[in-house]
Formats: sequence, C-alpha cells, structure tokens
Amino acid sequence: MLDEFALDGDHLAHRETVREFCEGEVAPHVDAYEECGEFPDDLIRRVGEAGLTGVPFDESVDGAGLDYRSFAVTVEELARTWKLVAGAVNVACGLVGYPIAEFGADWQREEWLAPVCRGESIPALAMTEPEAGSDVAAMSTTARRDGDELVLDGHKVWTTNGEAADLLLVVARTVDEEEDGDGGTDADGERDDRGHDDLSLVGVPDPADRDGLSFVRSIPCMEGDAAVESEIRFDGVRVPAKNVVGEEGRGFRYAMEGLDVGRIGTAAQGVGIAQGSLDAAKSFADEREQFGRPIREFQGVGFKLADMATRTRAARLLTTYAAARRDAGDRVTQDAAMAKTFATDAAMDVATEAVQVLGARGYSRDHPVERYMREAKGTQIYDGTNEVNRLVVLDRMYA
Repeated sequence: MLDEFALDGDHLAHRETVREFCEGEVAPHVDAYEECGEFPDDLIRRVGEAGLTGVPFDESVDGAGLDYRSFAVTVEELARTWKLVAGAVNVACGLVGYPIAEFGADWQREEWLAPVCRGESIPALAMTEPEAGSDVAAMSTTARRDGDELVLDGHKVWTTNGEAADLLLVVARTVDEEEDGDGGTDADGERDDRGHDDLSLVGVPDPADRDGLSFVRSIPCMEGDAAVESEIRFDGVRVPAKNVVGEEGRGFRYAMEGLDVGRIGTAAQGVGIAQGSLDAAKSFADEREQFGRPIREFQGVGFKLADMATRTRAARLLTTYAAARRDAGDRVTQDAAMAKTFATDAAMDVATEAVQVLGARGYSRDHPVERYMREAKGTQIYDGTNEVNRLVVLDRMYA
C-alpha cells in the first residue's frame, strides 16, 4: 500500500532510514549549534558520509544511485529535523551537483562531484549579485580568458554555505581576452543587458586559498547565526579554463535545469518544516490542558490542526508529483515551480499556526516551532521568490 502518491516500498524504507539518521545524528545537536551560532561543518560531512548528499547520482561517482523521489524524501526528513542541513543537501544535489553530473567532464565528476557524494566536500553556488537576483540578465561578474586560464572579477551575495565551501560553482560572463571585462556596462557606464548567451558555470575549488577571492562577510539573516550566507568578491581570481562546466556560454541553461531540481528540494524543505511544525503542535495540543480537557478538543485549536495536516499532505503530494515526473525524464520547470510555491507557502502557514497553538511557548526559543517559523520564511524567498515562481507557472501555462 502506498503511503503517498508515487512512493513505493523502497521510498518508504528510505524514509525510515533517513529518519533514524536524523533522530540519532542530527536532532541531538541542533540546539547546541543554534545556540552558539556555529556552522555545522562536521554534521553536514556526516550527512554526506551517510550517503545523503549524493542520493540521485550514479554509484560511479559514489552516489547512492537512487531517484529524485528519494531525494525529495531525504530533504523532507532532514528539514523536519533541521532545515539548515537539508539546504546543504539541496545545494549538493540540485544547484551544484546536477549541472556537474549532467554536463560536466568526466574529470569534474570524479574530482568535484564524487567528494561531495562522499561527504568530503561541501559545495556552494555563487550566482546572486547585488543588482542581479531574479534579473539574471543584469549579472556583471566576468570570467575573462587569459591564455589557458580564466580571470574572475565580480561581486556575489547570498551564496549559501559560501565561506564553508570546498567548491564554488560561479555563474559568470565568459569574455574574450581582448574584451575589457566590465561585463555589465557599456562604454558610457550604463547597464548593458547581454542576456544569457555568454553565461558560464566556472568551478573554483578550494576558494579560501585563492588569491583575489575574499569573503566579505556572512550576511546576518532570519534563519540564525549558524547559517552561512556569504558575500564574496572576486578580484583577478585565476582558475584553469578547463574549469568551465559543459559548453562555454551554456551556463544559464545548466543552472536553470539545476534550479528545477533545487526547487523540488526547496518544496521538500517546506514539507519537512510543515510536518515538524504539525508534529510539535499536535503533541502539545494532546498534552496541554485548559478548563479540564486537552486543548485539541476545543474547535478553535482542533480545526487549526486539521487545516495544518491538510496543507502538509497537499504540499507533499505536489512535491512528490514533481519528483516523479523528473524521474520519468520530463522537464519539470512548471511542476517544480508549483511545488516550491505551494509547499513553502504551506510551511509558512503551518509554522505560524503551530506558534499560535503553543501560545507563549511557541513564541519562545525553548520550542522548535519558533525556529520552524523563521526557516519557513526563507524557503519562500530563495530559489526564486514565490512571486517569481508564480510567473514561471503563468508563462508555462501560455507557452
């Protein structure tokens, strides 16, 4: 009997495996990391050692050789425990891992992707810029050819896990040696929209040891001090020209296909946050008594729990459907955008209601629903804001 749409016994067994890992290896440490504000480098590496950072990748690169439904299950269960760890897996499997697995050279899969799958390397995608978020055409970071090297110049922000990363995948405009490398402006200093045709993905291993690469700061954010969201400057950073993933100038396409997977993963994060919030609210409503009976028996609380359960189930079904279509080899741009938007909105709604069910306790950091609410907000913003994802859905409706 299927637990959810398109999940079979193997998926359900995988869920139990991941859940046991989370309960034994992740949950006992969350509060300590949150309290001290330290990035959980060793914990994320243990997640990789357990085979969870390479779930959908082939065993030839030390991946688990599973499918994208297993990936969604993995991210959901991790997010149910701690979204920060789930986000690291999403970057590893989607935003960085997918382009390397699908379009990278054999040596890139061996030297860059396999260590990620083994938990030996933490990757990050440097894409967003101060003036180029959803508007990718405004991107100005360049990778200028200089013999057999590329010279990177530019400014990136909101690079998740950036300063902690062993590998950066940088989205940059590849320009010829004779070009001045300004990338984003014309001769008069005005913005020069070149579109997406010269964007490439450039691998930068060991970024902390690169001359000219500086981590300006970790941007303070609602998720908490343990999260690393890096601001990075590239000032003449040199890497071999062979570090371009796939074909030069095709980086936007590669990144967008990786983003399809990433949005499935972000949807799964939303499901996990919603499930964790629901579990906490349900448990509290069973135990908390007022006026001589459990508060779940009061319709004002009971109906909240019913709505929370419904939203969580619907979000999981939509996410699983998108992952199942990806497993079937379909392009899932619209499905992933739908799942991401619905599931992360559901996460915000369910987490907010969980705080309300717990009342003053929910407002306190003594209970996880306070953290779930902060985490849920981020999922509505990254991998394309939900407003942008609605535009993606709309565009596909009329394509």
